[in-house]
Amino acid sequence: MHDLLGTTSNGFSYTAQYDAAVLDSVIWAATFRKDGIYRGMRHGRIFDVSKLSSPDREQALRTALL
Repeated sequence: MHDLLGTTSNGFSYTAQYDAAVLDSVIWAATFRKDGIYRGMRHGRIFDVSKLSSPDREQALRTALL
């Protein structure tokens, strides 16, 4: 698994993890916090990632998180 940390434009911090999955996809899950207080979780899958470089894959994930 790979970790990804960041902050959304409205001030929520997130910690996301993603890993390769079947059918040329990546599965991900993210936990969101505001001022250190848990505010929720999201998860999903991004398809057609084999042609993407690692930075492009992370950018696709960041886009999915927002």
